[in-house]
Amino acid sequence: MKDIGEGTIRRIDWTELTPVVLLLRIFNVTLSVRILALALIGLWLTAMLNSFAGILILDQGLLKPDHWKTLRLNAPLDLLHSGLYDAYLSGRWNPMLLLWWLPCIVLVWTFCGGMICRIVALRLTVDESESTGNLFLFFRKRGTGFISSLIILALGILCCFLPVKIAGWLMAVPGLNYVVAILLPIPLLFAFFTVILTLGLAVGWMLLFAAVSVDGSDGFDAISRMFSYIYQRPLHYLLYWVCCYILGWLGFQLVQVFTFLTIYLCWNVIPDYFLVSFWLTFIGAVPVAYVFALFWTSSVAIYLLLRRSVDATPLNEVYRVSPPKVRSLPIIKPDEHGAPEMETSEKISSPQ
Repeated sequence: MKDIGEGTIRRIDWTELTPVVLLLRIFNVTLSVRILALALIGLWLTAMLNSFAGILILDQGLLKPDHWKTLRLNAPLDLLHSGLYDAYLSGRWNPMLLLWWLPCIVLVWTFCGGMICRIVALRLTVDESESTGNLFLFFRKRGTGFISSLIILALGILCCFLPVKIAGWLMAVPGLNYVVAILLPIPLLFAFFTVILTLGLAVGWMLLFAAVSVDGSDGFDAISRMFSYIYQRPLHYLLYWVCCYILGWLGFQLVQVFTFLTIYLCWNVIPDYFLVSFWLTFIGAVPVAYVFALFWTSSVAIYLLLRRSVDATPLNEVYRVSPPKVRSLPIIKPDEHGAPEMETSEKISSPQ
């Protein structure tokens, strides 16, 4: 309940009574121009990197008139799924591809995803839109937390898995296999920690970005929050993602219908030139960009709900970036004798 004035009726704050209604806002927030623009930038940079690697996500045939004569509400998602599968096969056939392709993809979405998460964090908490300058200032101050959390967690998994691998090597050495068999609980313990860390990274890595965007966390704090929220509220986490999937699917159908009608109308009225095809390809990528934007938006919303459930933190609490202080030079003016002196707010009188 919130009192909106003396002698007036109180209104109900549904986010305090049923916090899950926060998820109903993800559709409107995702359709923000800046969020969709960042998702489109990340999508097209990904497509450019994939073109060098021989991996296709967007197909030009998607925008042919014959294709758009029939309404296919899942067409962009079909291409996205086939592109991800193509990337998986390319990685298996050419493991050296991962040495440059995967780090570049991570850097692209670290920037675009981190920016989206920060915009969403302010919209869902204090309902404010941060300026572009403050966004870059936040990324300059806290942007290392996005990538450092992933690196720290990956190194932790590697350190836990290494003793298990060494134990496997020692088992092949005659005479040492008995020693390894006796000390097997130690490799089993490291294997258990490896599973815990790997499972947490697989299902909750997106919460690392949300933790940095909402609370300004560093790498270690983001990892601690991620594991705390996931393993303390696993059913809540699963339920929130199911709700986001249902709401996102309904929103995707609406975006897809508008995209279909726009492209179909242009194909029947405007002649097919190069720039026309370029802009229609750009519009055709909007539904796929919406999926990416919805993913980051849902991650922040779920993080806020888990944080409230585990830490009892209010939904409107968010990390704010303080602008750098500008120090100005003191004002110097001459006194009654012509000597320079600094002007101060309070003048100390000299003793008589």
